Amino acid sequence: MVEKIRGEITGEVINLLIDLMKNILGENAVNVILKNCTDPKDGRRLVYRFAQETQNLLGDKGSFAAMRQLGRELAKKLMEEHPREEWEEILRTALNDLGFAKQIKREEDKAFICDCVFYPLLEENGLKPITHAVCWAGWGFIEGFMKEIEGVKGIKWSKRDYELRRCQFDFIRE
Repeated sequence: MVEKIRGEITGEVINLLIDLMKNILGENAVNVILKNCTDPKDGRRLVYRFAQETQNLLGDKGSFAAMRQLGRELAKKLMEEHPREEWEEILRTALNDLGFAKQIKREEDKAFICDCVFYPLLEENGLKPITHAVCWAGWGFIEGFMKEIEGVKGIKWSKRDYELRRCQFDFIRE
């Protein structure tokens, strides 16, 4: 098991997410969102703020859909950059390398995002898992990989295990 998060949310990671989001929402919409993201002092808070501003602009349903698609697009990009035989390992470690979480742990019909760096920000703001748009990017990330690796139709959020500090996503096969 991974002991700590190796990567951090760098300017390079943020620029990648912004470029992917421009393909989803368009450059003008992303520029409107970015105008309100000037204050955060670290990458984690900047990504969280970006998701919040997306939510402010598009509402809950619109932002959740956009951020979920952002996660799928990030997964697609990583799969395009690596051979298929590496996808399982990329799924497990990519969020750690990017600075988002310790790992994605996979079991037969479910996957877990473990020690997400955004969860403390949710708690600070009195929010529960998946009630903020930032959570939906992780959802889409797992979904993007699992559709290709196992051919699942989708995934659904199941629960948060507070003791183990992880969110569970169940696979939809039919």
